[in-house]
Amino acid sequence: MRVSIGINSVLVAAIATTASASSFATSVLSYDAGSNAVAGYSDASTALGSAERFTGEGIFPSGVTPFNPAWGTDELVSVGSGGHLSLGFNTAITNNAAHAFGVDLIIFSNAGFADTTWTDADPSNDGTGFTGSNPFIFGSGGAATVQVSADGINWITATTTTLDLFPTLGYSDFVDATPFSPGSVESDFTLALDPSLTALDFADMSFTDLRDFYNGSGGGVGIDIASTGLSSASFVRFVNNSGEAFEIDAVAVVPAPGALMIGSMFGLGMTRRRR
Repeated sequence: MRVSIGINSVLVAAIATTASASSFATSVLSYDAGSNAVAGYSDASTALGSAERFTGEGIFPSGVTPFNPAWGTDELVSVGSGGHLSLGFNTAITNNAAHAFGVDLIIFSNAGFADTTWTDADPSNDGTGFTGSNPFIFGSGGAATVQVSADGINWITATTTTLDLFPTLGYSDFVDATPFSPGSVESDFTLALDPSLTALDFADMSFTDLRDFYNGSGGGVGIDIASTGLSSASFVRFVNNSGEAFEIDAVAVVPAPGALMIGSMFGLGMTRRRR
């Protein structure tokens, strides 16, 4: 009985590790900084791999939260007007109606909620994190035209959107809006939030409210590729046709529901054996 539990535990860990490792962009196909990219943010390889959970190492180290987005030059790449960034994936982006909210990929940038505790009349709560009655999101930059491709040659536009909701949350157990050490429970960068929500839906939320609302998700801008007509894609391109630069931290592929079910089945098996 103990052996069975151990084997299943290893299998679950292997599934989780594989999904995590293959969920993000793995290669840069091409990059053009454009005319007004932010100086110092020109390393396209920073868009590969996982979104940031902890930022500012060596300067001002702090956890990534909806009030404290990633900002390091080794964490973001800037795409200015007329520029583009094309990324490749080892795991296909699939158009799957069973994905939560229809979201097939999730984009992470450096947008964040303005913390109104710094401007209210009470100095005792400065920096604790509060969206206020009219939430303002900073750092989203210009609109990004998001395109996908099956072959890296023929591109189809999925949408044009600002990279604002939802600002990244690195750990689900952070207790402060600007924590100075990593958490112990990593958020899920492949777990989508409802893209129909707007900034006003987050009015008068504290950091704790936001963290709990994310409910384990790491945030990010959810994209549905259904409008492209593609059943799957292996490449994503961000084109900047706006007058303002935007920054990319990472892009995550939403896993197939079948893979999640396998994990759930193993988990259920372990529960039954323990009982």
